[in-house]
Amino acid sequence: MKKFYEVLIVTIIFLLVCFVYRGQQRISLHEGKAWDGIFYYQMVVQIQQGASPIVGDLPFIKRLGTPLLIAYYSKFTGLNILDSALHINLLGTWLTVVLLLFWLNVFIKDFRIRVLLCFLFMMVWFVLGRYSFYCPLASDAWGAPWFVGGLLLIEAMRKSNEIKRHTAFTGYAIAFSLVVAFGNFFRESNAALCLLPFFIFNPLKNLNISSSTTRIYHGINFLKKTWALFFTRRTVLLFIPVIFVLLTNAFIKKSIVINDPNAYSYLLAVVGWVYTKSVPEYVLGICIAFGPLILLVPFFYKQYKSLLWEREELLVLLILSLLLGFIGGSDTERIVFMSGFPVILLLIGISIRSIFNSPQRWWLYILLVLQTISFRFFWNLPDFTEEKLHTPVPFFGLMSNRFPILNLYSHFGDYKVNTILLLEYAVLFIATWYVLYNKVVLKSGALK
Repeated sequence: MKKFYEVLIVTIIFLLVCFVYRGQQRISLHEGKAWDGIFYYQMVVQIQQGASPIVGDLPFIKRLGTPLLIAYYSKFTGLNILDSALHINLLGTWLTVVLLLFWLNVFIKDFRIRVLLCFLFMMVWFVLGRYSFYCPLASDAWGAPWFVGGLLLIEAMRKSNEIKRHTAFTGYAIAFSLVVAFGNFFRESNAALCLLPFFIFNPLKNLNISSSTTRIYHGINFLKKTWALFFTRRTVLLFIPVIFVLLTNAFIKKSIVINDPNAYSYLLAVVGWVYTKSVPEYVLGICIAFGPLILLVPFFYKQYKSLLWEREELLVLLILSLLLGFIGGSDTERIVFMSGFPVILLLIGISIRSIFNSPQRWWLYILLVLQTISFRFFWNLPDFTEEKLHTPVPFFGLMSNRFPILNLYSHFGDYKVNTILLLEYAVLFIATWYVLYNKVVLKSGALK
């Protein structure tokens, strides 16, 4: 019953968030379809008309799942496509919140912190719930529940392996494969989950790098241990998700026709962003994505270091999310958040717990206030316009409802605005270092 009440509480909070922000004006660009939405809209129309295969442009045409849900929901309810997309995406967001609550429970037992993290997840302005009121046609909201569901099943696989329950391990491996396969219909990035089960046996522990372990025979010894670890009957199951994703991709390929296959290349896009995205832009994108609370994470490394080392799949997911944030596209905030929000929110939660139990709790309250500004608690998103509007001086965000919407993003924003924001985060980082290092370490020892 305890879990039921916890789900009830986060559901009530979710409904309150929806109630408060239901007045968010829908973007007027392309009649509410916005940027990527025009491609998803075309897919929904084709599905409703019974077209087969579906014709569209890369990379959107590969994300069949959400347009399929929207098309059938719209047909069943009689609602227009945009209103149907809003309902579908809000449902997907709620499912993600509930699954995130369960996943965080594995690591954080304090319900207050878990609720706070789920609330922060709901309040993000550039994806999922709140963003769905502004721009309903997006695919992230239904990529997320499959993503978190996969992480829950990976944890179940780990536990069943630790207690030698081989039948349960097999069942969880198959269930995980299905979840990844279905998630691949909604977001192709979900396929990256296939890599994580290979790390539940912690193979990186065999790699002890130091000045005394850099000889050739140490490398050979590592390869031998890794070979012995993976090439068993049990670990053959880890390849099932890979096979399922390949089958899913084959099915998608047969179900679609790409307008111009040469117009978009995943590889060329990655290479392009490696050369064009700057480090300051990337760092600012991460700060915007997670707000001032992300600045706590580096200072509490000792609190979660053992967790990442004992669960190497989380470490790999963290690295993948940071990498994808850099090479995955222009929307650094959205990409880095959606590819790693469970593990990064977990690290933020551990950091919050650590500072909350220290004498410097007051600094946490300051960061939380700044977080409300960064996540735009008090402002809606402005409509897109080509008018040259005045942009207010930023203070961990833009405290207004009237300015060019693209100035909220690290890649598209005005360079002067972004420079000020980056400097503000740099000053806040130094202030956090001063408060925690000089007070917590020297007086309370909370970081030791």
